[in-house]
Amino acid sequence: MTVRPSQPAPFRYRRLGYLEFRVTDPGKTAAFLTEIIGLDEQAGLDPGARYFRSGPYHHDVVIRQGSPAAFVRSSWELETDADLDAAFGHYARLGLGPRWLTREEADAGSVERAFRIVDPVVGCSWEYYVRMTYISVPLRAGLPRFQGGKHFALSLADPKAMNDFMVENMGFLVSDYVEGWLGSLLRAFPHPDHHTFGALPAGPIPPGFHHYAFRVEGIDDIGQLINRAKRHDVAPQFGIGRHPTSGSIHFYVYCPDWFIWEYTMGMEQFPEIGAREARRMPAAPEDYDLWQAVPDRVHAAKRPPCVSFL
Repeated sequence: MTVRPSQPAPFRYRRLGYLEFRVTDPGKTAAFLTEIIGLDEQAGLDPGARYFRSGPYHHDVVIRQGSPAAFVRSSWELETDADLDAAFGHYARLGLGPRWLTREEADAGSVERAFRIVDPVVGCSWEYYVRMTYISVPLRAGLPRFQGGKHFALSLADPKAMNDFMVENMGFLVSDYVEGWLGSLLRAFPHPDHHTFGALPAGPIPPGFHHYAFRVEGIDDIGQLINRAKRHDVAPQFGIGRHPTSGSIHFYVYCPDWFIWEYTMGMEQFPEIGAREARRMPAAPEDYDLWQAVPDRVHAAKRPPCVSFL
């Protein structure tokens, strides 16, 4: 596959905005997000949702009560209103039937304008928006130093099919991929982080949501997460380790519904112009981590599925 050297879609991303989850016990999940991950809960207009932020934007996580637990959608901020309109027209031409959110729905999500689609490969819901409410009040003191970068990954029956659709139609570029196209890491152009999305293999475990990651400033933040997890009997999932792809140091933990959450630091940054080509990385398990960290397999079958709600 030839990695395109320039923008492959007629719109530009600013950042990954938020992820929404359906959880079985919002109280337990809220405690995990605030006490372990270190997010602040933020009041919102939708009484059925709870919102959490890692920085000045209104929210990075939305949870709602439901059973079984599931990943509901991702939401992406584009750079301008023109980009949002171009993206809507682009997806309409692809036959994906984009739907504008009503004024009430956009206000409940603390965004100016937004629309949603469902991708035809995995069937996940993707939201695109401009201008989320900006909150000047700082996060409470003494918790992680978040840098703002985020990414998430799905475990997929056919990672290459999702990779190809995202590169050809959704404005993503491949940063690295695993030989045999067993998985790939992609960035939302022109965001500089090595990856904002991971298409990972499902293997013997059914496809589903894999993990949500927050970029932190330093090793102290990761060390403190490790010790908070120990004090609260939170199960670790992977790490401490260093990824051979992005070069980032990582630590992953499970939440009460077995979603996986990550702290990451030191991720490779890509320039908008002149970025290196994607690398073909080895598939051998011993090459997955530079510090020989091994992912947990005991609880892996509990991973929640993905659902789609426009």
